[in-house]
Amino acid sequence: MQINDKRNSLVKHANKTYRRRARSEIRNIAIHHSATTSGSAEAFARYHVNQLDWPGVAYHYVINKDGSIDLCHDPEVVSYHVGNSNGRALGICMVGDFRTQTLDAPQRNAALELVKNLINDFNLTVDDVWGHIEFPGYSWKPCPSINMEQFRSSLREAGSPTSSPINNIPSQPSPRQIISRGDRGDDVKTIQQKLADLGFNPGPIDGIFGPLTVDAVERFQRSARIGVDGVVGPETRSALENYEATTDPVEHGAPSDEPDQREEQYLGEQRRMLRLIRPMMRGEDVIQVQEKVGALIDGVYGPATERSVMAFQRRNNLTVDGIVGPLTWRALDATNGNVPVYERILSLQTPMMRGDDVRHVQQALNVQVDGIFGPNTERAVREFQRQAGITVDGIVGPQTWNRLF
Repeated sequence: MQINDKRNSLVKHANKTYRRRARSEIRNIAIHHSATTSGSAEAFARYHVNQLDWPGVAYHYVINKDGSIDLCHDPEVVSYHVGNSNGRALGICMVGDFRTQTLDAPQRNAALELVKNLINDFNLTVDDVWGHIEFPGYSWKPCPSINMEQFRSSLREAGSPTSSPINNIPSQPSPRQIISRGDRGDDVKTIQQKLADLGFNPGPIDGIFGPLTVDAVERFQRSARIGVDGVVGPETRSALENYEATTDPVEHGAPSDEPDQREEQYLGEQRRMLRLIRPMMRGEDVIQVQEKVGALIDGVYGPATERSVMAFQRRNNLTVDGIVGPLTWRALDATNGNVPVYERILSLQTPMMRGDDVRHVQQALNVQVDGIFGPNTERAVREFQRQAGITVDGIVGPQTWNRLF
């Protein structure tokens, strides 16, 4: 692992300095992408200091596309990258815009190796490694635009420590000791208010334990480092009472985190954001998505559903991240749910095959849509098959069709 120490060479503000913390206060590792197609620690530092008037560069580490790593701050430095969670998190930025670019192996492997070492150095676990989007208040932010569950799975495979076992919940609790999805009442409202006070927006304080409240409870449980199940039992109640919300002044996030129209869209969305996490998300809203995208309808947001969502996003020119946020919800609402039906094998022939089914394939592959199965379409099919890990033959048979749709 190649680490370049740039702590004393990057541009810093003439009058401002970041505050510092004890190493024991570090409880998370935050993963970002720069949301720029290129960049460097030097370029980010100049922008943060000269344009944003910040004390210094936002990140503790910058990982370049070639896999080299730049050390920008001591870990004790509280830099600006995840708002009011800055005090608890180390910030790692991977150069690139992974909404449109691919995270290549050298950069990904460097990130995994760095994070693995930091987990050991700071006595953390894999479950303490979060994407920017997973921190309180940032569900609207498509950063780092990689699949964080897969990233954490790679860390587990590499032997990094996992979270401690979930405490057992009594099988026959007293009434209302456990509150879960579907419950209503003043005690639910009390929980919602507490979550809101701590910065874990549960949606309306209405006494209804709905999807937004479940999501807020799960985010709180992850932050409190307890079992994540979306249920408020004795352990979660105790954690809510003892949790110390930050009293620091509101701090900045990363420069790619400046509010835009997406923040308003996400904050105004009454349905929860669906994504592939562990434990997998379940519910009627998952079923609604599965019906719309043509996935197996089981109410569980698993890998197959994520793939179907990504195919839907690709067909509708949305950011292909497998996350059902407001823009994807809006596109799903606009569709009648009619997923294209497989009718025949499509391949490159003479004369070339034509039809609406060819158009559907071209739309899913984001190539020119002319309804003619020509060489460009065949090449796109081969590339899709290669990425999907299925037989690469340029032929759209049942297997390739099902993966596409």
